[in-house]
Amino acid sequence: GRSKHGRGHTNPVQCDGCGCRPRKDKAIKRFVVRNIVEASAVRDMKEASVYESYAFPKIYYKLHYCVGCAIHARQVRVRSAE
Repeated sequence: GRSKHGRGHTNPVQCDGCGCRPRKDKAIKRFVVRNIVEASAVRDMKEASVYESYAFPKIYYKLHYCVGCAIHARQVRVRSAE
């Protein structure tokens, strides 16, 4: 259940779901890019803006989940134990 590839040891990361510390290679990683301004307010802000073409800033963050939280948050499916 890990992707170490001969490294011997990997550092733990903190799960964003429950706070446990799975290893970095075992954790399920998701990179999230979201607008800072929510979709309902984008049109209002574009109308009120002085600039005609203003690109709203985005939030970039990486989520780490342990296996249990990733299944609970429906990020991954349960796989058979074969």
